[in-house]
Amino acid sequence: MERAILIHFDQLTGEVRVEAEGFEGLSCLEATQPFEKALGIVSDRTFKDEAQTQQITTTNNHQTRLRQ
Repeated sequence: MERAILIHFDQLTGEVRVEAEGFEGLSCLEATQPFEKALGIVSDRTFKDEAQTQQITTTNNHQTRLRQ
């Protein structure tokens, strides 16, 4: 499967969402973080089934900690 980073802009609300496609495990985090940093968005991550192979804990200060 081809890997892609999709950036969604909602014209009505101004919401920006970054989506990763075709990544295995949590490699999507490494791929999306530069975009999130540039766009200033790091909150409310939603993980697809592909990322559920590892346990994920998100803290209140918007950092993601990974445990294997």
